[in-house]
Amino acid sequence: MKLLITALMILNLSAFAHEGGHGSLTEGGKFGGITSPIVDKAEAGKGDHAKVLFKAELVRAASGKLSLYLFDNKMNLMDLAAFGNEVEAKLEAKKKGKFTYFGDFKFKKAGNHYEAQLPQVEYKPFNIDLFLTKGTQKLFVGFSNLD
Repeated sequence: MKLLITALMILNLSAFAHEGGHGSLTEGGKFGGITSPIVDKAEAGKGDHAKVLFKAELVRAASGKLSLYLFDNKMNLMDLAAFGNEVEAKLEAKKKGKFTYFGDFKFKKAGNHYEAQLPQVEYKPFNIDLFLTKGTQKLFVGFSNLD
């Protein structure tokens, strides 16, 4: 009986485990999506140590339509007038244990956010890396382990 209780306790602990790597954001999205920090493209390799300039929320509909919302650090929706008309997206999918580049697509401005259609993804999970501009500043935001 003690062995059974011990085994259940050990298995129960793994249910609370969580793998890191999601950046330093803790709040959820305002539109039902997932949030990620926007950093200067030159600092993208610093991971969690990069200075968070803005925040982004990626919302995916069942149809594959993607919406990208940009927020300031207080999670107020930003005006996109200073941002470029398009956001470049690079898609990577996990194939045979490694993330492999699968292609590019673009988001276009649609009012107070950007919209795109997610290409057909055969492998899961997948990552979407986004490259956008604000004036002359080049920015990066990554969304990882999507399915």
